Amino acid sequence: MISNELSLIQQNETLRASLASAVEEFLAGGGQIDVRQITASKGVSVIERIQTPNFQSSSAKSESDAQARRISELAKTLNREEICEREGLSLGVLRGIAKRYGIQFLAGPKKAYAPNKRKPKEDAELIEKIKDCMARGITRYQACKELEISSTLIRRIIADHNIDYPVVTR
Repeated sequence: MISNELSLIQQNETLRASLASAVEEFLAGGGQIDVRQITASKGVSVIERIQTPNFQSSSAKSESDAQARRISELAKTLNREEICEREGLSLGVLRGIAKRYGIQFLAGPKKAYAPNKRKPKEDAELIEKIKDCMARGITRYQACKELEISSTLIRRIIADHNIDYPVVTR
């Protein structure tokens, strides 16, 4: 240990003296101090040290590489869901392959409807159920509970389709 603190230097002086005398005795007894050449490490990169080794056989590795090339080509024009469907993969597996091979998906998700909208067929079924609830004389809140839908959805459907469903006031 290298220290500029005088008390530590003085404290370790006895240890240094005993080690120096042990070295002198070793050399006086015919011993030799072996001085070795400094060798450099084999130069393993940080990435190789961090990443787990690849234990795939060469045929499996070539199949994985081919699949990654296909996915890379598909990623230019298709979104992730379409690639999963075409390749028969789950989204998690696809994301893992994309991370390992550095694939970026350029095409965004393609949705036919806004996330908070329902399909017209589902809306038509829901309209019939809402009209049935209205005919039975139950409130909007009770209809929401019975149909297991949100109050926002029932208000949107009533407004979009001009349904005369009165609000019960107390």
